[in-house]
Amino acid sequence: MTHELRTVREAQAADPSPRRLRSGLNAVTSRTFVHPGSGARAVLEAPAHRTFPRARMDLLRYRAIAYDRLGGDTVPSMVPCGYLGVVEAGEPALLTDRAAGPPVPRGARGWAFAHVEDDGRVAVDSCREAGADRTRWGTSTRSLLGLRPSALEGARLWSLGDRAVWLRQEHGHRRTVPLRRDDAEPWPRALVEDLFFSSLCTLMLDDSPVPGLPSGAVVHLDAGESLIVGLAATPEELAAFLREDHVAHHLLAPAGAQAPPRVSTVGDLPRGSVANRVLDGRSTPVYTERLADRTTSYAVEDGSVIAVVDDGVDHYTGVPGRSGAWVERGRPRLLRWEGGSWEADDVIESLRPGGDAGGVVVITAAGPAAVPLAEAPPDSDSDPDSDSDPAADASRPQGRVLWCPTADDPVSGRSAFTATRVLSGHVVELVLTESVLGAVPLVWFDSSRTLPIQLIGLAGVDLGSRCPGGVEWCHAASRPVVRVGIDYEALSHADVEGLLAQLHRAWNTALDVIAEELPESSATPFLGGHSFGAALAAVAVLRRAASPTGVLLRSGAYDRYTTPGGFEHDNRTVASAPDLYSAMTVLPEAHAHRGIPFLITCGDSDENSATTPQQSLTLYENLVLCGADATLAVFPGEGHSFESRRAILERRDLEDEWMRSRSPRHSADSTQTEGTRS
Repeated sequence: MTHELRTVREAQAADPSPRRLRSGLNAVTSRTFVHPGSGARAVLEAPAHRTFPRARMDLLRYRAIAYDRLGGDTVPSMVPCGYLGVVEAGEPALLTDRAAGPPVPRGARGWAFAHVEDDGRVAVDSCREAGADRTRWGTSTRSLLGLRPSALEGARLWSLGDRAVWLRQEHGHRRTVPLRRDDAEPWPRALVEDLFFSSLCTLMLDDSPVPGLPSGAVVHLDAGESLIVGLAATPEELAAFLREDHVAHHLLAPAGAQAPPRVSTVGDLPRGSVANRVLDGRSTPVYTERLADRTTSYAVEDGSVIAVVDDGVDHYTGVPGRSGAWVERGRPRLLRWEGGSWEADDVIESLRPGGDAGGVVVITAAGPAAVPLAEAPPDSDSDPDSDSDPAADASRPQGRVLWCPTADDPVSGRSAFTATRVLSGHVVELVLTESVLGAVPLVWFDSSRTLPIQLIGLAGVDLGSRCPGGVEWCHAASRPVVRVGIDYEALSHADVEGLLAQLHRAWNTALDVIAEELPESSATPFLGGHSFGAALAAVAVLRRAASPTGVLLRSGAYDRYTTPGGFEHDNRTVASAPDLYSAMTVLPEAHAHRGIPFLITCGDSDENSATTPQQSLTLYENLVLCGADATLAVFPGEGHSFESRRAILERRDLEDEWMRSRSPRHSADSTQTEGTRS
């Protein structure tokens, strides 16, 4: 172990310093913009982590009703920020460090700027090509009913052709409806109306509402070449959706540069049955009808049949029988696709896109397995005669760093090693350095997607290259960190007993790894998680599936009634799975803390409707009322994932000091010191 770590440290010491300028807290993202007419290139280099927190967002807060802890949130449109330069004669040069706004192809150098600000940053509209006219971006909001962020990090903008789509929050006048105790409906009328009016929004196209589309509660939005929107226009439609998962869908197709989109009604369909799918290389809106004995896919635009599977389909990616893979309910071990099949050793629990080109990742009790469905394209990098893509070359960073954040990375160059194993169906990654073998370990519940699938016995790493703010980056230099992968998709099909058994097994798996790999560590480890991982950690402790030394919860969800239309990968509603929602709501179980301390952290501008700051505050208040050792830290200007270097470092130091003060060795030393003084 010592030899391995020393080898890693020597290799890192020989690395040139420019490599570290783009890693850790000093990470820089680079974008190259090319003016089609002149061929001039501008390079925007933006710090990945801000020096200071962003301005606090105006979030609609707690409104005293269990189903409506958050009625919608307001999120500024995200644009990259940084310093802008140009590429001349193949060499990058800093153009200016005191400008802001999108570049305009004008002037001797081919670029000019809209206006100048005093903060030394350049803001470029990432949703437009360089040279396009400026667009007045508003703020975008998302509905209360489980509408998740897009893949564009924290952005709440969707593209429709060259237009921008966003949701404008409407504050409608709600009627006063009495809530009766004898109302036997799973969704009483008063709660439905309050939920509807608090999530009421208008779908906006640039600066104007989309013509022909009513305001309402958006419960489904799928973006591709066309936009599919599931929208409840009245409280009655929302109540029907909450009971039966059916909602009116609308299809928005671009109709030209500035022409309004074509809006057509798809029909009253289940929320997950209509989506954009890739067919013949283009995004196509597809409706998949899943019956008990037949699965049929239709093209939404003309209703034509795309493919038919003569069986009920349990899991699928793409279009069953045409562009994707599926598992039939009658043969749960067999993966099928057009022209081929593959059989697993165990029941297939879920599928997800991934693996080789055109492949899927199959999830079973034995773990994930990549199955290629099509022949992978040749690797152009390995062919010396292949022509490079000019567009790809233009997007790559050219030459030296134009600009870089000035903060030092506190763990850059710190050597550690990782060991990855699979035990009881969980992928477990152990991260530690040679100097922390005697410290109390930290177990971290994480998504299995974030852990490496390829098993490795031992590998050296530079902790500074890990994601800043992640548990390994923050704490692997001071204590062993054990990341346990939990399949969130598999949990979306589990009942309450299966959920608790999964958490209990994950905790015991971590204990087994610690006992085998760290025999000198006799103390019970800490337990933590972020977002859904924090929710699972809280459930594990307060539902008695785990008994750690202490619990670290980051931006979690502890009252699942705030997401009545589903959460994470789970589409079950509170009406269809009341036992599950009750189990995932740990506020009434705060009395079961058993003396275990809690450290709860969050940002006061968390843009995730399932993990609002009120979630953390409510759990903290319940724990304190039940006599628990609970600490709450709310960081101003931070969202669901911390973005500023200051907040990342402050939370890192807070968690480290909190764990040190509550470690068994520290407590014993404190007791001995007090006895000596007395």
